[in-house]
Amino acid sequence: MSGVSACTGDTMELWTAQQKVVLDAVERDGVSYVRSAYIDQKYEDTAWIFRTAYREFGRLMERRVKKPQEAESPIWLFADRRWVYASPGSFLLRLNVPRGELVTFDLRDWNRILNLKPLGTEEEQSRFDRELTRQGVACSSDLFQTPFYPVLKRQVTDSWRQLFDREPEEAYLQAAVWILRKEWILSAEEVTGRAE
Repeated sequence: MSGVSACTGDTMELWTAQQKVVLDAVERDGVSYVRSAYIDQKYEDTAWIFRTAYREFGRLMERRVKKPQEAESPIWLFADRRWVYASPGSFLLRLNVPRGELVTFDLRDWNRILNLKPLGTEEEQSRFDRELTRQGVACSSDLFQTPFYPVLKRQVTDSWRQLFDREPEEAYLQAAVWILRKEWILSAEEVTGRAE
């Protein structure tokens, strides 16, 4: 098996890594949701960056997929299992997810958002970088740590709207869902040894 997802019309085969506590919840309740507190616990000092990116991502995702009240943050899925970070003790899950439950995007674009950078063409990105330099801002992430530069900050977050509109290359296809359902799990493999 290559580890790259298979599409079967109304569903997509995707991969994720989850901790045992998540699998226990799915087994017990049939579903699992992400709580925002997990982000603070996992990322500590840099959690503000993830909260910023996830908040905007969530707003965009809600326009496309109905958000259950219990969900506070998306669950990340990948078409190619090589992109899944599976730490020892976690479980690598192979899922079959209905297309109506997910959004897809290019993981390279998502990485730009996680770095609080704008999306756009190379020319647009270069033009924005020149404007940052002109205004004495070292990098776009600085815009999110100060009340100054609201127009530039809005330009960055507005550019993120195109995340779900850009067609990702299959090798870089990433997806997100609001909920993990028991019936979607095709297999669960415990990760031993070093992280993959």
